[in-house]
Amino acid sequence: MKLTIDNINKKFSKKIVLNNVSFTVNTGEIVALIGRNGSGKTTLLKILSGIYSQDSGEIGIEGVDNKNIKKQLIYIPDRFDYFKNSKIKKVCDFYKLAYENFDEQYFKTELEKIKLSQTSRLSELSKGQLAIFSLILGISCRTKFILLDEPLDGIDVINTKKIVDYILDAQSDGIGVLISSHQLNALENISDKVVYLDDGVGVSEEINKDKYSKYQLVYQEKIPAELRNNPNVRIISNIGRVYVIIMRGSYDATHDIIQDKDLLQYDKLPIALEDIFLLNSKGEDENV
Repeated sequence: MKLTIDNINKKFSKKIVLNNVSFTVNTGEIVALIGRNGSGKTTLLKILSGIYSQDSGEIGIEGVDNKNIKKQLIYIPDRFDYFKNSKIKKVCDFYKLAYENFDEQYFKTELEKIKLSQTSRLSELSKGQLAIFSLILGISCRTKFILLDEPLDGIDVINTKKIVDYILDAQSDGIGVLISSHQLNALENISDKVVYLDDGVGVSEEINKDKYSKYQLVYQEKIPAELRNNPNVRIISNIGRVYVIIMRGSYDATHDIIQDKDLLQYDKLPIALEDIFLLNSKGEDENV
């Protein structure tokens, strides 16, 4: 089964937030949604969940009527403000009414594992506990897709591992997970696909590491101006005559571009998601 986001557009007043955003999420697939603050990640998740409506574009789930799409999606916000003064039992009862396949036995079992009482109020939980509780709640709804907004933000290492484990468990159960986060290292290790939302224009790009290259370059003096000023190049670090750069284009496509008479040595380096994020965010912090 597939969730299809097709040419979604959204403006607030005159500001374009999402511009023809298109990609898909399959069941049993983890898709990372990345981009700078203000790039439209939360707006897109709220459109998918029905909190906002798009200006144009279509959202569909393969084999599901349009009127039943929302039943197959559960949105977990970064903060549960609406329920913050409610007891866990009351929140459970609310979601049981909204989702007919709610797995109460799973919900109770997992709460016992993390030692949370159903009589506890959400306002009493730590940030890590609340994030884990929210994810357990989402999985308990037994929808085909879960939409997670910054579940790892401000979470310590131990709770991050627990959250990642629950996300992987959801994937193994055949649930499609669309997750928005700035924790790129954690996402890189678990994601099947990464979608980048371009800051300011809201255009989406599915990231393929094969379309990028990363080098360590050593020059006699300094990096050539034509390479430094190339819009498809980002200097990640520079110590003396040694430069580390990330470039758009495969290694085969960029090999000749880096060649220069003053180049003493070059090495290919493994590409990290953070490197691609830096290259796509180039503009505010240019190569210096």
